[in-house]
Amino acid sequence: MRGTPYEEFWKLAPREERPRPTLEERIQLLEDRWTIERMIDEYGLCCDARRWDRLKELYAEDIEREIMGTLAETVRGRDQLIERHRNPVLPRAEGIDTVKVDLTTFQRLEIRHLISTRIVRISDDNQTAWALAYYQMAVVGQKDGEWRRGEHEGTYVFTFTRKAGRWQFARHLVWSNNAVNPMFAAPAVGEGR
Repeated sequence: MRGTPYEEFWKLAPREERPRPTLEERIQLLEDRWTIERMIDEYGLCCDARRWDRLKELYAEDIEREIMGTLAETVRGRDQLIERHRNPVLPRAEGIDTVKVDLTTFQRLEIRHLISTRIVRISDDNQTAWALAYYQMAVVGQKDGEWRRGEHEGTYVFTFTRKAGRWQFARHLVWSNNAVNPMFAAPAVGEGR
């Protein structure tokens, strides 16, 4: 059983980064942090724009994503995760009684990730990094000639690894209330619609 996003982040990431005594080390730390923050932004934009080719470059081959909260899903492997981005399954967590909405019935469906409040930590050897970030996802689309909108919130805990001199996403832990976003869910049958 996972703890809160904050507990999980502090299990992984150092509370304080190792002091970097030289100018070169301080510049490397700033460059690494900047790269990680830009990757987080690009992750959100790639998901929204459905740029699976670019996500493939950002993800490590053995990436793992675990979603908690109102959803319960673990996906391992870059190709499997990109397929889940293309065709989300969104399995409900135990006790969450909503029905998945068929998104193919919407025209002009747009998704927007709004990612903020990032905390980034870089390992002592500059080969691993972690980030905690809040997100809000807004979804807009037309159905039966009418515009509809829904949103949900959550928290990411990302792990990054540097391979061949390049940072990649290695792990996503996601706490989400996605299953209650009105664009993705309807009340369960028998709950009055």
